[in-house]
Amino acid sequence: MKQVTYRGPEQITVDEWISPELPANYVAVKVAYVGVCGTDLHLYAGHMDSRVTTPHVPGHEMSGVVARIGAGVNEWKLGEKVTVRPLLPCKNCRTCNEGNSHICPKLKFIGVDLGGAMQPEWIVPAELLHRIPEQITLRQGALIEPLAVAIHDVRMADLDPTDVITIVGAGPIGLLIGIVCVSRGHKTFITDIDQTRLDVAKSHGMIPVTPDQVEAAAREATNGLGTDVVFEVSGSAGGATLISSIVKPRGKIIVVGIHAELRQFNLQQIFHKEVTMQGARVYKSIDFDDAIAFLATRTKELEPLITKVFPVEDALEAYLSLTRGGSIKNLIAISEPAI
Repeated sequence: MKQVTYRGPEQITVDEWISPELPANYVAVKVAYVGVCGTDLHLYAGHMDSRVTTPHVPGHEMSGVVARIGAGVNEWKLGEKVTVRPLLPCKNCRTCNEGNSHICPKLKFIGVDLGGAMQPEWIVPAELLHRIPEQITLRQGALIEPLAVAIHDVRMADLDPTDVITIVGAGPIGLLIGIVCVSRGHKTFITDIDQTRLDVAKSHGMIPVTPDQVEAAAREATNGLGTDVVFEVSGSAGGATLISSIVKPRGKIIVVGIHAELRQFNLQQIFHKEVTMQGARVYKSIDFDDAIAFLATRTKELEPLITKVFPVEDALEAYLSLTRGGSIKNLIAISEPAI
């Protein structure tokens, strides 16, 4: 029984796992698959060391089955397929009371601030579980959390039916945002420096363009105005520079990517165009429910986003291969219960 352990910047080990006690109102989920995402790469690079206590078990995009049930938990049965919404807000502050507990100032993100899913059993509050329906496999279930991010991002954009979209960054979240937008009938441009990712975007109905072409393409499609909504998902300096030139007057910029450093961007263009900039962070419970419903009808469409499944012993390679380009979503197989 193995777990993945972060021990400091660029230090990942695979270690023996010790089964923890199960508190009341908690459930132990036998973890099947865990996705490696951009947040995990930032953590691996040491960008989140101010929030992480080492040694630390990372991971939060996951699927599994209920393995043990704590006292006081009545709504779950052993063997049920589940995923976890890994957010622990304080529930008492003004932000929580206004219905925005996902951005609670005291929010604990499980997998970063607290131990995560890259272990045989993940002990989590029962209230954070979401059922995975029969038509979604455990492998596909690891896509629910990033899909919930994308659905929340699109919800925050409050799109009009005729809006033209540009997505800067064709990583997993950017691609999922694009898939959601295309499913709603939006003309959707997407740009990236990774041709493999642009090819995947094209196969899902998006219009792929290179960063040096995207501004011209956006203007040509909108009579010279620029696109209605721009999603910044790259987390890069280039992306921060690009977004204000793509968006139309009175358009919207939705900032999704994690920027580990301060960025320069063109405030003069934001001012002249009266552009609205909106951050979009994680998700609400409804976004998880909508992600599950969306995936349940598109399993064959979204399955190819999974590039490779690595055994837990090769966890480090699951991280490193993402940094080399050419991959979309890597999963780590912790175990796969026979159900």
